[in-house]
Amino acid sequence: MNTTINKPTPKAKQLPNRLLYIVFVITAIVFICVKDYSTALIFGGVALVFDPFNTKQPFNQRPLWQRIWLIVHIIAVFAVIVLTVKK
Repeated sequence: MNTTINKPTPKAKQLPNRLLYIVFVITAIVFICVKDYSTALIFGGVALVFDPFNTKQPFNQRPLWQRIWLIVHIIAVFAVIVLTVKK
């Protein structure tokens, strides 16, 4: 049995991902506000690369609220794709 999967990632290792995720999400929101949807799409999509949660934990074993958060983020990225195409 592999016990490292359920072992939490140290906070020091999660912090850079979490900070980069927040920076990219805020930047995407700013670009949405100025109606630059294509740039917002890039920043919003890249933000998902910096998983703000425990990266060692498989998606289906994460708490429900984390899964919902990431799914909503993906839906938001697809919504920005629609805005970009409509532009």
